[in-house]
Formats: sequence, C-alpha cells, structure tokens
Amino acid sequence: MISYIVIGICIILLLLVVYISAKPISMGIEARRNINVSESNDDNHYDVEVSDKKDSNNLSDEILKLEELNKKGILTDEEYEKAKKKLLD
Repeated sequence: MISYIVIGICIILLLLVVYISAKPISMGIEARRNINVSESNDDNHYDVEVSDKKDSNNLSDEILKLEELNKKGILTDEEYEKAKKKLLD
C-alpha cells in the first residue's frame, strides 16, 4: 500500500515539474522563432524611404543621415549606395 502512495506522490511531483517548466520552455521556443523571423526580414527591414524633394539643404541632410546609418551598421554599403543614388537621381 505504501508503495502505491510513493508512486502516486512521484507521479504528482513529475506532473508538477512538467507543468512548471512548460511555460518557460514555450517562451524560449517562441523567442527563437521571433529571432529567426526577424533575421529573414532584415533585408526589407532597413529599406530607406527617400523623399522626392530636391532641395539642396534637404538633400545634403538626407545624405548625412544615410552616412550616419551606414557608419552605425544599420545600412550595408550596398544599401547606402543604392539610397544615395536614388537621392541624387
């Protein structure tokens, strides 16, 4: 009879451990999915919107902003050149 009580307590403890650990495990899995999704969207994430205004002060300000983004590593050299070319055209 005592062995049934010990087995029952072990099963209850096992279920309790599974219940307590399920939420952190699922949060970790979801965080990993979010990281993978954001990495796959990085190409479109940093698209630079370029205004159609050709004002020289505004143009130089936009180029300086692009250069700063490039130096910070937010824009790649290719994205920087593409956005700069779009501004100058």
